[in-house]
Amino acid sequence: MNEAYQHHFAQVYDRLMDEMPLDKWQQFIREAWAKYGCGPRIVVDLGCGTGRHTLALAEDVHRMYGIDLSESMLAIAQEQAARTSGGRNITWLLQDMREWQIPSQADGVLCLCDGINYLLADEDVKAAFSSTYDGLREGGLFLFDVLTQHQYELYAAGQPYTYDVEDLAYIWYADWDEHNRVISHDLTIFSRVDAESEMFLRFHEFHQQRAYDLQQLTVWLKEIGFRRIETFADYTWQPIREDTARVCFCAVK
Repeated sequence: MNEAYQHHFAQVYDRLMDEMPLDKWQQFIREAWAKYGCGPRIVVDLGCGTGRHTLALAEDVHRMYGIDLSESMLAIAQEQAARTSGGRNITWLLQDMREWQIPSQADGVLCLCDGINYLLADEDVKAAFSSTYDGLREGGLFLFDVLTQHQYELYAAGQPYTYDVEDLAYIWYADWDEHNRVISHDLTIFSRVDAESEMFLRFHEFHQQRAYDLQQLTVWLKEIGFRRIETFADYTWQPIREDTARVCFCAVK
């Protein structure tokens, strides 16, 4: 897996995610916990990034674990937790989602914001599923989302993308490899050094993601042992369609 989310990108990541309907996602997760009866006391957030979901959902559980492979992202998450009254029940761990572990089994595991798409090989996805199965108690819920091939094709068709506000700007190119079902995101970002300065820092980010066949993901989950697997469209309880951008998987151990 490519090293992702370097220090400078971690600093601006939340700004770039501001338009995402995170409150809607969190409501769906709470409803899923009730729907599947997992009654979570212990929850793991895989690929937690800067911890926005981790911090918000920690209010609903006894113990939360935020796991990420990026030291920079975890540093931002810890800073945000320290600035709020929440976060006291969160443990931040620098681990790989393909081989994560905590002291006891979890009631719920999350992997949000297309974290699975960043795993580019079949074996990586199966390893993440297997570690999650082992880390869940019987009856526990694994909830994750993936972006669809349809969405990646739209990204490629609409690129390049630009963003320009007073203190932050980017140019984003997206190249879709149809044969390998891999999209390459090439971003050049300009971030103001500080509020008093007219100087901007220019840095580059390169990320790759893979679109997975939804039926294949379901087969892998079943092979590992998950017994109830359902899919929904775009953090709603609606069935997926051809134009669905983000598919939510709910898998019960």
